[in-house]
Amino acid sequence: MELSMRAESVETAAGWLDNLACPACETRLNLAAGQILTCRKCAKSWPVTHGVPEFVSEFPYWGEIPLEQMIEVNRQAAAQSWRTALLASPDPVVRRASEMILNLDRANWFVFTDLPPKSRVLDLGAGMGTNTHALALRFGEVVAVEPVAERVRFMYERFRQERISNVRLVRSSLWDLPFPRESFDLMVMNGVLEWVAEGRRGDPRRLQMAALKNAARLLRPGGVLYLGIENRFTPGYFVGYPDPHCSLPWVTILPRPLANWYARSKGQPAGYRNYLYSSRGYRKLLRRSGFRACACYLALPSYNHPKFYLPLDRRVFSYMSGEFGVPAAGLRGILKACLAGFGLLHQLEYSFALLATK
Repeated sequence: MELSMRAESVETAAGWLDNLACPACETRLNLAAGQILTCRKCAKSWPVTHGVPEFVSEFPYWGEIPLEQMIEVNRQAAAQSWRTALLASPDPVVRRASEMILNLDRANWFVFTDLPPKSRVLDLGAGMGTNTHALALRFGEVVAVEPVAERVRFMYERFRQERISNVRLVRSSLWDLPFPRESFDLMVMNGVLEWVAEGRRGDPRRLQMAALKNAARLLRPGGVLYLGIENRFTPGYFVGYPDPHCSLPWVTILPRPLANWYARSKGQPAGYRNYLYSSRGYRKLLRRSGFRACACYLALPSYNHPKFYLPLDRRVFSYMSGEFGVPAAGLRGILKACLAGFGLLHQLEYSFALLATK
């Protein structure tokens, strides 16, 4: 499908707002005067701004770009162009982040889904819109859900300027999804599952399972969920590298109760919330959440900057083994050789791309 065929504004997707459902009771919502969505059963209402329904009013800022710089990026994006706002920024943090924000290859895993071009996609935690952008060029409709207002504003400019009209923006959290059951063919959780327990009470694993069950509820039979996420047993974690989510060492490899105690002792009152798993752990979590099959790929060098996808079960070869670089020498090389000999090396890569089928 050519980009030139999508010449409408993002906000002129006729009728799609009428198909939204109440996050609390799943009743079909009514659109009043194009500006308010209401639920007759719950008597709740949500505003619609520039065609974007808002199901969260306040949400703490989070992003690759610090808030002050993000506000400036959005100002420049509206005044000039979204690409110029990133690439011409005098701030090195913005320019570094732009590499990932512009990289449409992040969604190359879509070739493994075997879904038809008319498929409907839900991108949860869409961020700055990279995966949404890539998938909108390949599938019929993509709904991008993001709770952070500044990132929604950026995506609005991105897709308006690119004249991509098959993207629908929704400002909402993972826990307030306004969609009917079985309304999507593909769901995307790229760097999302490890964050779902942040700011919420309860066991992180149970919260992650609840999020995955909600994803299964929204998928049609035969639909696919994509997870891009880190491996709990990356070698660096065994030598004290900090977890990138909570900035603490050791927590990923420690038993969960000990990791929680350790996090609290280091000044994080809620304990360790960003649970990661091994490939086996992710498959078990997905199976218990209602998915019948899961294909696991090594995303190399990472799921946010993928250059290769290797099927984990086939044990083709390992990025860490030196096939794409200089083989390790000394003690490190001996350790890798031993792990490879026991068939464990491929289980220690940095991140996974998982495709789970409902």
